[in-house]
Amino acid sequence: MAATAAALLLATSVPGHADEIFDGLALSADLYAKGDLAGALKELGFATAAIQARMNESYGSTFPEPPAGWTADEVDAQSMAMMGMGQSVSRDYTNAEGNSVKLSMTADSPMLQSMGMVFANPMMAAQAGFQRIRIGREEAMLKDDKSGQVQILLTLGGRLLLQAEGNGVSADEVKALFGSWKIDEVKKLAGM
Repeated sequence: MAATAAALLLATSVPGHADEIFDGLALSADLYAKGDLAGALKELGFATAAIQARMNESYGSTFPEPPAGWTADEVDAQSMAMMGMGQSVSRDYTNAEGNSVKLSMTADSPMLQSMGMVFANPMMAAQAGFQRIRIGREEAMLKDDKSGQVQILLTLGGRLLLQAEGNGVSADEVKALFGSWKIDEVKKLAGM
C-alpha cells in the first residue's frame, strides 16, 4: 500500500511543476515505502512546514492596502501548528498622527472555541461590551470604548478569527479598513 501511495504521488506529478513541497512529499512517500519511518516523518515535517509557510503567504495577500495617508508594515506570519495553536498572520497600519490599527487572522486555534461561545450568545457578547455589526455579509462583533480603543472580531466557519484592534482611531475608520479585507478570498483559501 505504501509503495502504491508513493507511485500514485509520483505518477500524478505535472512535469515542470515540482517544487520543494512536492519533492518533500514524494521523498516522504518513498522513504515510507522503504520502511524508513523516521526519515519519512522528518521529510513530511519539512513539507508540512513549507505548506504552512505558503498558506501564511497566501493569507497575507488578503490584507488590505493602507488607506490614503496611512502606512502599513509588512505582513507578519507565524505558524504555531506544531504546538497545536494554528497559524497567525497580522499587519499593522499607522496614520499620519501615529494612531494605529492592527489586523490579524488566526486559523485553526483552540482559542476559537471560546470565541464561538461569545458569538453564539448575544447576552455574553453584550456583557463583554460587544455589539453585533455587519462587515459586508458577515456578522461581526464591535467593541468601542469611545476613547479610541476599538476592537472588531469576526469568526468564519469556527476555524478562523479575523480581528482588528484600533488605537486612537474611530470605530468608522476601523470598520472601513476591516471592510476592505478580502474576506471572500480568506474563506476560499481556508476551503470554505
